[in-house]
Amino acid sequence: MKIRTLFIPALAAMAMVQAGETCDYAPGKFFYNGGLQLPGEGTPAYKRAMFEKTGTMFNAELGFGYWAIDNQADGFNSNNVISKLWARVDQRIIKDDINGGTWLRADVMGSWGLDHDTASQSAFFDGGFGSATWHNTDLFGPANLYLLNLTLKQYFYNKRVCFNGGIIWMSQYFDRISHARFANDAFEKSPVLPLVWQQPGAVMQVEVNEDNFATLALVGTGVPGGQNPYNFDNTIGYTVVGEWGHEFADDKGIWRVAPFFTSEDADDGSGRECEHNAFGIMTGLEYQMNDIAKVYARLAWASSEYQRCRKEAMVGTTLRVVPTRPSDYLGIGFGLYKGAETATKKLENEFEKVLEFTYNVQVDKYITVAPYYQVYFDPAYRSVSTVSATGVQAHLSF
Repeated sequence: MKIRTLFIPALAAMAMVQAGETCDYAPGKFFYNGGLQLPGEGTPAYKRAMFEKTGTMFNAELGFGYWAIDNQADGFNSNNVISKLWARVDQRIIKDDINGGTWLRADVMGSWGLDHDTASQSAFFDGGFGSATWHNTDLFGPANLYLLNLTLKQYFYNKRVCFNGGIIWMSQYFDRISHARFANDAFEKSPVLPLVWQQPGAVMQVEVNEDNFATLALVGTGVPGGQNPYNFDNTIGYTVVGEWGHEFADDKGIWRVAPFFTSEDADDGSGRECEHNAFGIMTGLEYQMNDIAKVYARLAWASSEYQRCRKEAMVGTTLRVVPTRPSDYLGIGFGLYKGAETATKKLENEFEKVLEFTYNVQVDKYITVAPYYQVYFDPAYRSVSTVSATGVQAHLSF
């Protein structure tokens, strides 16, 4: 299934969006990780000078992690040390004070093993303990340097509409729990949603008003490793994901609903190609109860066994347990996930449970340290009863 013809209606719709009337609120608040990264108060002087002079904004994060994994494989435990790098560059191409202008964004991410055993693995922890949710990308890759995101960003309608086209990293735009920074990826975004990465596509974000927003993405799937992602003939399918969000209770809470549809041409297990289609929906809620506690919950469902994770129910909280340290928090999350069995994938446990505890310590403006503990009960594609991971992460932002 090719996606080139599906871009035409989206581009035509964007061509009709023009600069409109001024709005009565500051635009851009709903563009999570997608809006302009303007340097604010407390930003280092070199970043402010760079932005003001050249329209260039640079952000990077260097991370170090240690993990002790129990029962990673049958009868095998491991200890691993990993370094991670993430970097982003926003470059203004055309300045437009009314609409926000035109920008080029690039994201690069990679990870490297620092001990001998970790460094020698080409696909580190591929499969995430046989999980239904591809848990914890910190643990199993990537083991190389990737250009995750390269998009041309155009703002319209007084900065209330943002269009991105190019290589898309979908998890930047959908279902991001804004406060939780758990080590487990599945607690930050739904494993049921097909949030593909490093694929050709387009995303449109719209702020309807100060309380509502909408997002729509069309992204290709199945580009083989090493292939040019801009060559649409390499794609084996496409994914369409939408999201509507609503803020309530004086902006203390936010409710999201995200429907999706995905279609791919793939092997049916007998060597024949067939079309796999799936549709589904996710709904999530997060609410800031007071200065101490924030809670959130999420439900998701997919129609087909083609999805690796078909059903999800999760709850969690972040607690600021030390009043004098508002940037530190204790995170607790629990999720229940239903795996899927296909001709090429055996399901050992129908329902997988995951529990995690983490504590995030803000050492200073640029350094955070977060120890954590995860336990996976009845992993979907493993015959063992539990797998646990204990670790600590340190992040340096600059």
